[in-house]
Amino acid sequence: MATFTYQSGQGDPVTIETDGETPSKIERRIAFTKAKRNSLLAKSDSKTVTDRGMSESKITEWKTYRQELRDMDFSDPDNLIWPTKPE
Repeated sequence: MATFTYQSGQGDPVTIETDGETPSKIERRIAFTKAKRNSLLAKSDSKTVTDRGMSESKITEWKTYRQELRDMDFSDPDNLIWPTKPE
């Protein structure tokens, strides 16, 4: 068994374990896209702090965006639907 870890930016790393020496192409693609998602979550962490001077509606937009990132379906990495980042 082998363990591989992928990370993008400051996001949490994504670790996969395989029976073979290297992960399959699909396993790598899923891990890379999850790592990208984790990086987007890390970059948006500060946007949900209430004392940033943003309106409640803008904070809600960021919270919704972050939840949509967490809820992404990675079962088909060729057809991922990325949520729209608030402005």
